[in-house]
Amino acid sequence: MQKTLYWSKILASCIVLIFSFIVILSALLDGKTAAWDGLSPYVSIALFFFLMATVGILEGMQVALFAVVKMPLDTINDVAKSNCELAFDGDNLRSFLIGRQICVTLCMFIVARLTSIVLEEKDENVLGVSDGLQELFNSGILGAIITTIVASLIWRIIATSFPVAFLSLPFICAFINVCLFLEATGLCSAAWVLADLQKKVCTYKRDTTYMNILHDSSSKV
Repeated sequence: MQKTLYWSKILASCIVLIFSFIVILSALLDGKTAAWDGLSPYVSIALFFFLMATVGILEGMQVALFAVVKMPLDTINDVAKSNCELAFDGDNLRSFLIGRQICVTLCMFIVARLTSIVLEEKDENVLGVSDGLQELFNSGILGAIITTIVASLIWRIIATSFPVAFLSLPFICAFINVCLFLEATGLCSAAWVLADLQKKVCTYKRDTTYMNILHDSSSKV
């Protein structure tokens, strides 16, 4: 019963995902989305998949970096080790996280526009569905399903299971440098000030402080 329920959920999820892709790709080909005027449907589709892959890689990188931080050095190959050294050098990790979020937000903004179905009065419903179902399509739920599964979750699962292999990909270094550059532009530098303010208000301290307190307490006991 447990296996039946498990595979039933997987089957239902795959059906919903495939159906979402069919609707979105059909809308892109017919020019029924909020994509910019003059943008070829095929270019829109290529941009759609490229941006989803970009977001996925950035999502996986964050998971993989935190997964390898406590792994023995002899289990990490040279490529992954070099990428880790770049990411963890000085304040680079915090800068990377800010730059990563800027990049993800920009990509998701464009993806949301590409997947937003917009019909004019003369246009027929996508795939000839009923008006009620078309209203559901117009809500953007199908694009949200696709981006959640394809542009986020699968990359996180892979990065969690194979963090070293993920960080060994040849383009990871380029992504880290792009994120560091985006943070260096100062576009979201207000985050540093607000984070420092939150630290003072909540009286945050380094984990080592609490670990020392626990160590002293256990020594007394």
